[in-house]
Amino acid sequence: MNVTIKNRLLLWLSPALILAGFAFTASTYFNVREEIDELFDKVLQAMAYSLQTLPPTAVESSVPAYRVAQAADLDLIGQRWSGDGRLSYRSHPFEPLPGDTPEGWSIVRWRGEPWRTFSLDTPEGLVQVAQAIRERQETADEITLELSAPLLFLLPTVAMVAWFGVRRGLAPLQTIVDAVRRRAPDDVEPFPDQEAPQEIGSLTAALNGLLMRLQGALSAQRRFTADAAHELRSPLTALSLQAQIAERTDDPQKKALALQRLRQGIHRAIHVLNQMLTLTRFDPEAPPLPSVQLRLDELTRSVVGDMAALAADKAIDLSIATVEPTMIQGNEEALRVLLCNLLDNAVRYTPKGGRIDVSVRKVAGAAVLVVTDNGPGIPVEERERVFDRFYRGQDNTEPGSGLGLAIVRRIADQHAADIDLTAGRAGRGLTVSIRFPMKST
Repeated sequence: MNVTIKNRLLLWLSPALILAGFAFTASTYFNVREEIDELFDKVLQAMAYSLQTLPPTAVESSVPAYRVAQAADLDLIGQRWSGDGRLSYRSHPFEPLPGDTPEGWSIVRWRGEPWRTFSLDTPEGLVQVAQAIRERQETADEITLELSAPLLFLLPTVAMVAWFGVRRGLAPLQTIVDAVRRRAPDDVEPFPDQEAPQEIGSLTAALNGLLMRLQGALSAQRRFTADAAHELRSPLTALSLQAQIAERTDDPQKKALALQRLRQGIHRAIHVLNQMLTLTRFDPEAPPLPSVQLRLDELTRSVVGDMAALAADKAIDLSIATVEPTMIQGNEEALRVLLCNLLDNAVRYTPKGGRIDVSVRKVAGAAVLVVTDNGPGIPVEERERVFDRFYRGQDNTEPGSGLGLAIVRRIADQHAADIDLTAGRAGRGLTVSIRFPMKST
């Protein structure tokens, strides 16, 4: 089971809080210990100098009775040796500290535990003061515990605040989740993101972008469905009528004519459907096609060779006028469809015995594909409209779907190419020029 973002954040924050508390306690302990050592060292030095200044009459080798009663609690002691090596004063009833400690600071093992000792060599003898290291440790522990005690109450408070903050911080995300869960399948309206945090706003913007693309895809599907229903309704109705005529008539000539028209209608319906499917493939909302560097001149020769038989059936002279080696960035399959549609239109509208010239040239840093025919051409006022889907000129009597140039325009747009329609040679026919950005060879 996947861990929620909230639990994941809390799982990361909890060790961080614990480590922070531990680091605070440890640093506090060592700082307190350093200060305690410094403070008690000053106390030991002051005590040593005080013992040094005691008058000889005040120095005793015995210990008062009340001090003996409190001997078990002693953790700070002092003693003094005379010049001849005798113990002349001690503040405790136990065996004396060793009298051979070096002057200054040292650690002495006495009565089963270490003692911090300060020795002062004076003309009157050796003065020694000592304190149990245990006392220093206990004092540091007590102070650290008192300083850290508020932290024990602060950590749960911080944890609660962190839990509440994480929950509040992730509330916009839950809002988006709930909004997505409530959405109907056909609702592609964008999600509001004006008050969302920046991170959630980025997610919302990405979802809105996805919804926009989905809306475009759904619109394309609706257009395709509507166009298919519109364009195929008449051919399919005619096919049904021709099939009924062929079934009911006993006249062989009428039956043959009906079957011929039936085959023509089926061919036209198949052509329209294929063109529509091709147009859908190159819809602006469709995923981009893979693009590679390719030779436009070689592709043009290949397509012209494929279309030569179709042109020969109408006694049309399909030839390559000029071809220069050109390298462009594009999708070979899409560009083949573009060339096939251009040449199919040219063959379809060029009269029998006509001529079609194809050329590929380099012009001002671009690759220019030109297809010229001597057919009826396209009037100037219609040259922009012919790129619309299913548009056919008013005087157009040739069979077709009205999708060929629409497909050419979409493929050209995907390749950042410009299309220009002009008159053919001597003002007759049509010249289609497509200008592609050219890559260096």
